[in-house]
Amino acid sequence: MLEGEWLFNEKGFRRVRRQILERYIGEGMTDHQLALFLLNDIIRYYRTMAVDYEFKTAEGENPKPWGIRNIKLVFSRKLLYASGLFSVARTADRARDEKIALLERSFDLPVMDRMIEICGRTAMGTVLASYDHFLGKLEDRKIREHLRGVKSRDDALFRELKNEGHQFTRELLKLFEATFDSTHPIRRAVLF
Repeated sequence: MLEGEWLFNEKGFRRVRRQILERYIGEGMTDHQLALFLLNDIIRYYRTMAVDYEFKTAEGENPKPWGIRNIKLVFSRKLLYASGLFSVARTADRARDEKIALLERSFDLPVMDRMIEICGRTAMGTVLASYDHFLGKLEDRKIREHLRGVKSRDDALFRELKNEGHQFTRELLKLFEATFDSTHPIRRAVLF
């Protein structure tokens, strides 16, 4: 749902995605309600990625390089998660068909474009800058190779990116708080 794209049979892809959204957003859903089952699955998906990271890097028979996976989890996977959370949040106080249509349009967009559409480019400024820093680093083959071979969390390059990742998380939280006020139903949904 969050990053799917059709390779062929666009009509079939859109039909199946709409059917899934119609299941998540049932006939009896009121305008005020959020698609809580969809939200729950988005949250579970992000948590599963985190658990999968731990298994692949620490628990498996052949542990995979943890440094680069950790940095990707902090940036790209977290951004994907946030885009799902923000997409569901913006469906509050809308009729069922509008909720479905809005999510279809949101999920058609690349993740960063989705966030810009929801929050506005200006509000996204620090998030965009931080993410651009991350992409710039990972674009460098030497840096990617270095991160694949990291042995310690004290590694200077790893620490630089990890600290930037913590800042990225704080900026996403600020964006969440600025976009959805304290009375918005998404606040209650993610807390309780």
